[in-house]
Amino acid sequence: MIDYKAKPYISLLNKKGMGSFWKVVNSVIDEADVLLEVLDARFPEETRNKEIEYKIERKDKRLIYILNKADLLKEKFSDIKINFNPYIFISAKDNLGTTKLRLLLKQLAKEKKPLLVGILGYPNTGKSSLINTLKQKKAALTSSTPGFTRGMQKIRISRDIYLIDTPGVFSYKEKDEEKQTLTNVKDHSKVKNPDLIALDILEKAYLKNPKIIQDIYQVNPVEDAEETLHLIAKRFNWIIKKGKPNLDLTSRKIIQDWQRGKLII
Repeated sequence: MIDYKAKPYISLLNKKGMGSFWKVVNSVIDEADVLLEVLDARFPEETRNKEIEYKIERKDKRLIYILNKADLLKEKFSDIKINFNPYIFISAKDNLGTTKLRLLLKQLAKEKKPLLVGILGYPNTGKSSLINTLKQKKAALTSSTPGFTRGMQKIRISRDIYLIDTPGVFSYKEKDEEKQTLTNVKDHSKVKNPDLIALDILEKAYLKNPKIIQDIYQVNPVEDAEETLHLIAKRFNWIIKKGKPNLDLTSRKIIQDWQRGKLII
């Protein structure tokens, strides 16, 4: 049983690595009455953690999907097809959808007091920012750097509702660098093949609307993403020896713009 009056508690993640990540997650699922899986609203399916969902289902716990970063969407919520329920579109940054979530949690708290709510999801989906918004003041540490949360905290947001923040967890089997980068799990500075990922971003942006690239980088993009990458490098004078474009730097800048929500597709 968790001591609700205790200070936020930290797991031994630094000593035991990924094994302890799952130990923490299992503990949260066991103790929580309700679980919130925080997803990136831009690519909800890619940021679902099926291993976590399977564990929650086996424990017969209630799961609510939080589609965070909704402020980065260009489509109307009603135009987006979501294949799972229940879900709530949220922008922790703009305080969008948080009232709906608070009301839902208050309703659930009438059935179970105190209500313990576990927060789960991939790194950098905005779990800590969501908690801070619900708390309405800075309660959990936040950072724009992927993988910032290292431990686990329990935070009271009202008299009868407590949240548990956990480290971001990625699937044991997930080794796709592009997926980790596009979902903000891997920082742009640590990507091994940034040009391949940047080209994919540019291709997607061009297919969606070439003006997206033009407005941000002040170049006239072409269908060939590699040529567009060269144009961007020259536009900002990201050059190496003999006047050649610095494609590594340019690619990382594009990925960084994507991760920080500047480049929205």
